[in-house]
Amino acid sequence: MQLPLIVYVVILVQSSVVLLGGFRYRSLPHSLRILEWFLVVTLGVVVMGVVLSLFHVHNLWLSHLYTLIELMFIVLLYSSWIKQKQTRSVLLVSLLVFFVFWIVSKFTFEPFSIDDGWTATFSKVLQIIFSALLLVEVVRENEIVWMNDMRLWVVTGIVVYASGTLFLFAFFNRMLQISPDRLKIIWSLNWILTIITNLLFARAFLCKT
Repeated sequence: MQLPLIVYVVILVQSSVVLLGGFRYRSLPHSLRILEWFLVVTLGVVVMGVVLSLFHVHNLWLSHLYTLIELMFIVLLYSSWIKQKQTRSVLLVSLLVFFVFWIVSKFTFEPFSIDDGWTATFSKVLQIIFSALLLVEVVRENEIVWMNDMRLWVVTGIVVYASGTLFLFAFFNRMLQISPDRLKIIWSLNWILTIITNLLFARAFLCKT
């Protein structure tokens, strides 16, 4: 199976951002170290998915697991920035609700044999809501150097990807009915947004701490 060139570009960009985070790891604050580990896991999942695809091995289960892992990392990251206990509690309770929903879905309407459209969509909605809660707290701060605030670069990246791919994940199972060539073109949006998001994360690593 021949993969689109953009997939290899994504891996190159992700690898470069991971290397950047690794190079600056000792000087990074705790929150960006969480981001670095998140990107390492993400890169591992992408590479594993590509390898399994090249060998024609079923790999949909990877996206199911990643949907859960992704939200866990984002909650952990945002919780390190959010000062209000009530807001942090909202994030943790939401994550618990999502985990229960995720478990139930695997044994009922969304097993590992199909794409995880519903759970991925639910996750993306939560990510957007969590990002809004964090931004509300950030803008209340008196002294913010907007261009050098790592939180804003990270949140922007997460919102760009979550909002941009929301409908892709929501309607992915329906899109399987169209021709493979058209599906590749449509799904390229996911890879483009992945590249943009990683570049925004790279900018966060370059912020003065």
